[in-house]
Amino acid sequence: MKHTSIDRKYKTPLGIVTCRLISNSTTIDFIENRTYQNGQSTVYKTSSHFIELIEFKIRIPLYDGKSVTDSQGWIWRITKLQEDSETIELYCKLENTESEIEFDTATGESLDAIEASTADWVLHIGTEDGEVMNFRAKNSDWFPERLQNKVDFYQSITKMERNGFTTNIPDLRLNEKLHIQYICAYDKNSEDIDKSSTWFSVDELKRELESWIGI
Repeated sequence: MKHTSIDRKYKTPLGIVTCRLISNSTTIDFIENRTYQNGQSTVYKTSSHFIELIEFKIRIPLYDGKSVTDSQGWIWRITKLQEDSETIELYCKLENTESEIEFDTATGESLDAIEASTADWVLHIGTEDGEVMNFRAKNSDWFPERLQNKVDFYQSITKMERNGFTTNIPDLRLNEKLHIQYICAYDKNSEDIDKSSTWFSVDELKRELESWIGI
């Protein structure tokens, strides 16, 4: 099974959230499927990287007892296997949307997020900000230690766009590892509903997600 990209699509009332990896490798080979306590993954190999894509739903109810209509999360775990040069880009964006959707930024401590809303629905897509990535680099926690201080509150390998995020994977060295996560959640939108539930749903730390998924 060969690919030059890996795609996942998640249907919501506001449009399709597409989570995608694009590589300039001539092939992306399927290796195996894995099952976790609260998630599942597909493992691939490119010309120079080992890639595991983990898919999951967030823990419901939230820590404050609240809920959302639905959620979907993706974790990309990328390991450099060969010295060959390869360009990898990830993105997670809300596409095929209705014209009346309003977009806004919704950042917070350790979180970059965008908000999309209509009169009936509200949706958030969130990912780690550069400050969290730098903290993980300092601790060699699925971010290369040599890249610490290359990302921070003001700069990141992930770029926020109007409808989502694009992440340019840095040129990794042999055996270096990288973790990138995206989470989407949506719920009904009305004056009687706390719209912050979808925002809190996408505000998850790496280790908390790993514990919930069972990685």
